[in-house]
Amino acid sequence: MTTRERTYIVPEPTLLVCNKHDDTMSFVDAKTLEVTKTISVGPNPHEIIITPDRRFAYLSNYRPPGDTISVVDLVKRKHIGQISTGDYTQIHGAAMASDGTAYFTAGQTGYVVEVDTAVNDVTRSIPTHGKISHMVYLSPDETRIYTANIDTRNISVIDRATAQLVKRIPAGRGVEGMSFTPDGEHLWALNQVAGTVTIIELEKFTPVETFDCPSMPVRIVFNRRGRRAFIACWSEQGELVSIDVETRTETGRVRVGSQAIGLVLSPNEKQVLVGCEHSDGIHVINAKTLKVEHVIHTGDGSDAMAFWTPPGK
Repeated sequence: MTTRERTYIVPEPTLLVCNKHDDTMSFVDAKTLEVTKTISVGPNPHEIIITPDRRFAYLSNYRPPGDTISVVDLVKRKHIGQISTGDYTQIHGAAMASDGTAYFTAGQTGYVVEVDTAVNDVTRSIPTHGKISHMVYLSPDETRIYTANIDTRNISVIDRATAQLVKRIPAGRGVEGMSFTPDGEHLWALNQVAGTVTIIELEKFTPVETFDCPSMPVRIVFNRRGRRAFIACWSEQGELVSIDVETRTETGRVRVGSQAIGLVLSPNEKQVLVGCEHSDGIHVINAKTLKVEHVIHTGDGSDAMAFWTPPGK
């Protein structure tokens, strides 16, 4: 068989799950939905990002003082070390650039720390000009950093190259989870305490609409076509909400475990996976019918998730 004729088998993806109250991360077979391995990591892992070469994961460690970032070798399935963030504490939100630069919020200190994953060192500390900067995101073109600032009820837009503040965009009470629309034109910001969603026009950094989404909206994901949004709600009953993006109307709502928070779409977009704050597990929901199909129990506090495909040989 020639090289040109050779057929390569694409490995099945693996679901990575941070169990924040157990200080562990689980590997879940995405096809069988069975836990294949659980490893110990740093204290209270809250968010997870994967390097562009798909070899390593970086986990924010939030438990006070929260001054470390865990590094996991995904190929070896092993926690290999911690990066110290020094005086920048309560590391929470996480974002990864295509060049391998990672960004983490040090929320209580009002900074984003930049990490060079090639050497695993903090290279910059960037002020957010907001209070309790909980989540961090990179713009679709990766030129700007966005932070959701809970206490100041706004979103900071920071130039990534210069680390200078571009704009503070007003949002609502408890602004936290955010997501860019697939067309790159808008940012949807979830105001957990207010029970609303603020839509921001990215070109002008301007809020253009706010609509109701009761029950403490905390995380959001869009399907690839941008026609539907799924929102996890952190209320005691825990719910997943489906939104028609064009009309901003709710098309369905389903109960999951208490205090739903972690949220991810399956690679084929047929299922929505919702993690819960404590021991209620990850609810696997049919994206079309909004019926719960399965519950995966990985540990206490199954929150941040990511689908990972091993690097090609």
